[in-house]
Amino acid sequence: MTPKASPDKRKRLPRGARKARIIQDAARHFAANGFAATTRELAADMGITQALLYRYFSSKEDLIDQVFQTVFIDRWKPEWDDILADRTLTPSARLIRFYEGFLGSVSYVSLRLFMRSALDGMNFPERYTFSLNDRVLTPVIAGLRDAAGLPNFQERPFFDEERELTVMLHGSLVFTRIRKFIYDTPLPDDAGPMVALHVETYLPGALQHLKRLHTQAPPGKLGRGA
Repeated sequence: MTPKASPDKRKRLPRGARKARIIQDAARHFAANGFAATTRELAADMGITQALLYRYFSSKEDLIDQVFQTVFIDRWKPEWDDILADRTLTPSARLIRFYEGFLGSVSYVSLRLFMRSALDGMNFPERYTFSLNDRVLTPVIAGLRDAAGLPNFQERPFFDEERELTVMLHGSLVFTRIRKFIYDTPLPDDAGPMVALHVETYLPGALQHLKRLHTQAPPGKLGRGA
């Protein structure tokens, strides 16, 4: 169980800060223990009354919704969109800069919360997360196509094989955080050197393979994001 907070300290918190603190504590609880607790158990674990919990959240589902909104959706930074679209950067610099920021925003709580939600059947990717296709995979492939001198999406839509090619990089980098926060592998907090290693190893082969994909038979239709 997560450590209980001091009720006295909570009484002195302003309303907005109190709600944010409850969301933060609930995120830690769910990440550590899963989603089975009742609102009474959650309140006790957080060191508050059940009545106070219901003052800010209409139900346990409402609390979960706001936890995921805060931990996942709100963490997306608009500058990441700008980085992925910036053609003044080399493909390598663009990917390294984006993934340094993206992985830097992944925490022990957020990653374990994501994994717990999958194990507990919370259907998180469908309900809460940003669109991986729209926010990450499509912009990455657009940049790789541009670097390889290939048609844009108006001329040829994004297709399945490209999605898988991009997931190779995204998945390998996210797995470094899984190793750190799930397997407790002693990896450094600074993801920069590992991001650079993955990107610089991936990029030459990805560009070469992308060119081959565009010379083969008509590609498959774009699959759903994950």
